[in-house]
Amino acid sequence: MHQLRAVCFDLDDTLFDHRGAARTGVRRFLGDLGVDVDEAVLAEWFRAEDEQYERWRTGEIDFAEQRRERLRIVLPPLGVALPADEAGLDALFDDYLAAYRDAWCVFPDVAPLLRSLRERGYRIGLLTNGSEAQQLDKLAPIGLDAAFDAVCISEQIGVQKPDPRAFTLLAARLGVDPAACLFVGDDPERDVAGARRAGMRAVLVDRADPAAADLATVVGTTLRVD
Repeated sequence: MHQLRAVCFDLDDTLFDHRGAARTGVRRFLGDLGVDVDEAVLAEWFRAEDEQYERWRTGEIDFAEQRRERLRIVLPPLGVALPADEAGLDALFDDYLAAYRDAWCVFPDVAPLLRSLRERGYRIGLLTNGSEAQQLDKLAPIGLDAAFDAVCISEQIGVQKPDPRAFTLLAARLGVDPAACLFVGDDPERDVAGARRAGMRAVLVDRADPAAADLATVVGTTLRVD
């Protein structure tokens, strides 16, 4: 077994609190439209987000269209009239993005862990599915713009998790063998299974479960037994 030389991470809901920021952003966005936002409304927003994002991920629609489709699905049942054209939909979604961005934050256990890994000599990588512009845009506001030795974003590299090629490309950019990498993410298939198919070790972090082990424990347990 290779000695671990690099620790690599997913971004959304692993290091960056996407779901928390999105909940805050949706409440403000829909509240400004006169909607009483309860858990059922939030669940429908996230259902539409997941479904339309997957349609973009598989190449069925482009990135802007998956945003428009989310508005088309969620807003009319809430009594909100839609703009008549795509430009209007895009401008409306920008209102959501502004509220979402205002709530961006890193999970509080991330900075100490990354600092500790750096001090111990590990290479640090990031692999995330998504739009290159949006994913890169997140890093500076949450203090992670200088945290990684290599950053791979699916739109930029032309391949997405869980495709093993995404993970092997990240390892190559880090200058290490995939077998010397630990990958940490919140998705059992896209993160953990994909990384393992590429020859990496992989562990799951569950931010949604308050009883689950925190990030430092998940990573530290694996590194201690290496």
